[in-house]
Amino acid sequence: MTHAPSRNADRPVCRVVAVAAPIGGGKSALADGLAAALGGAPPLRFDDYEHATRQSVDALGAWLAAGADFDRLQAPGLANALHALRAVGDDAPVPTPIVFEMPLGRAWTATAADIDLLVWVDVPLDIALARRLRDICAGLLRRDAADMRNGVAWLHDYLSHYGGVLHGVLQAQQQTVRPQADLVLDGRHDVGTLVGQVRAFMARHHG
Repeated sequence: MTHAPSRNADRPVCRVVAVAAPIGGGKSALADGLAAALGGAPPLRFDDYEHATRQSVDALGAWLAAGADFDRLQAPGLANALHALRAVGDDAPVPTPIVFEMPLGRAWTATAADIDLLVWVDVPLDIALARRLRDICAGLLRRDAADMRNGVAWLHDYLSHYGGVLHGVLQAQQQTVRPQADLVLDGRHDVGTLVGQVRAFMARHHG
């Protein structure tokens, strides 16, 4: 676990805790664990709003070639949803922190100023891919034979593109988002340990 210099020394109250990680890095599990530990609502998730995963691999490749501008990744309504959640607790003496599952961290400027604490879950990309494949395979095993065949075809396409465009997208995320984090965690630890590390950091810097 490493600590970056705090950007919020003059803001002792932590309203928004953002969690970022590569695909398969465990950001959803950590976000859920934090939301439960902090006693708040379920996390606000970028994935529920984004359009990037609907793009073709060629479109993602063009985005990479053009400089990987994260602001070009659309998530309509997300900024308004976060602002509305912040406004709900403005009058509370000690507002419950909002957990924001945000793989783009502060690189997406529409919500960057709202993030008081950015946590990056650091996981080697090969381990993240192995976790992703494990979860996909677990889902496939629950399907009937016809659906399983379709799922295997999708997985084949995913892996066919992974060594090129998809790996490039993950590298761009890692190179852009990680340096902006206030707290970098070793994602090979279990979720309970990571939740404890985030809460300890909050107690020291936003107590």
